[in-house]
Amino acid sequence: MNATTTSAETAPGPAAPGSAAPGSAAPASITPAAALARHLEWLEFALAAARSEEAWRIGRLEKATKKSREKRESRLAEVRDEIAELSALLEGIRGLRAARPSRSPGGTRKPRATTKQRATRAATGASGGTAPTRRRRGSTGTEGAA
Repeated sequence: MNATTTSAETAPGPAAPGSAAPGSAAPASITPAAALARHLEWLEFALAAARSEEAWRIGRLEKATKKSREKRESRLAEVRDEIAELSALLEGIRGLRAARPSRSPGGTRKPRATTKQRATRAATGASGGTAPTRRRRGSTGTEGAA
């Protein structure tokens, strides 16, 4: 092993787009939809890798000796279970995404009042309905009585 190494040889590779370095102050924000899309992409990759491993293990099982056959069969069964689990997970997530109607950014929600509008309503007592009830901050209401 070479005792002298450069910083380029020991430095970690570039970070994935959209991810923050472990020591950085501000982590990159990611929307839930983007996170789900990234996770689905990872699951599809894992499924493809598991299918590739299944094909490899089938080939190894064909060459197995009497002594190693049982071990290779059990490992092939584990890989097939993993494939079934990943397939079901992907199918379930895709089904949920398809069943859920996508919301537009504007939505149909009533816009919130601005700070100035809230201050005006509080000063005039006009809240658009009944007057708000005031709540005490204590749990029993006996903190002041002694």
